[in-house]
Amino acid sequence: MDLRNNQITLGELLDYPPAKKILARRFPLVINRPIVANSRPMTLERVIKLGSAYVPKKVIQETLQELKQV
Repeated sequence: MDLRNNQITLGELLDYPPAKKILARRFPLVINRPIVANSRPMTLERVIKLGSAYVPKKVIQETLQELKQV
């Protein structure tokens, strides 16, 4: 998947079933929270920046690699 230099939106990722499946598997506690639905216009770059306070860098990098492969 082309993440467009992390400028793809969270909404675009969630609308693409293979990407949503990866996100749901990696982040099961947050994927269905209202904050995620409200953050659909946010870029992946911004999501990473905000999430890096809570998610280890290794998990973020592995998730990005997986997303790039779908």
